[in-house]
Amino acid sequence: MAVAVALACQASAQQVEPPKQAEQPKVSRPAPRLTFADRVKQYLQQVGATVDAGKSTADMVVSNYFDPKGGKITVVVVNDRRKNLVGFYIYNFGSLKGVTSRDEIYKYLLSTNDAITIGSFFVDGDEDIGYKYLMNSAQPLSMSLFDAVYITMTTVARERRPEIRRLLGLSSKKEESPSEVKKAAEEKPPERR
Repeated sequence: MAVAVALACQASAQQVEPPKQAEQPKVSRPAPRLTFADRVKQYLQQVGATVDAGKSTADMVVSNYFDPKGGKITVVVVNDRRKNLVGFYIYNFGSLKGVTSRDEIYKYLLSTNDAITIGSFFVDGDEDIGYKYLMNSAQPLSMSLFDAVYITMTTVARERRPEIRRLLGLSSKKEESPSEVKKAAEEKPPERR
């Protein structure tokens, strides 16, 4: 028995452990880069807005912001790769079609543009009144920048919409109609006038 134990000890002592493989350092892969639409959707979630996925595309996100003071504001965020611009657009103010007091409305829009912090009111080729802010897409769109632009624009739209609608002879309480939201479904930003 003593011989068997001695042989067993000697056999286990002779077993050679396989050489340890050098541990590979763990290479952390960078997080996948988000697309324009995915990044904007994240930002919208953080500001409390919803995304209209049916009207959104890879370079255009249609969002609805439900204002704490009441009302819904549709904001379209467009990535214009051709012009290297990111545009924020709000419509739903009304149209100049059939309006006789155009001069008064244009004066109001111009004076409003002088008074607001960012963006400008405009009249597009279909005579719809809109509000836009354009920025160079070479500048990274951070959450803080997005938040500042988005919230400022929705505030300006909420504050200016009643007077614009009054000048157009429309009710300031009128909800959005499909024809007023038509721009949100277009693939391109409005043409400059």
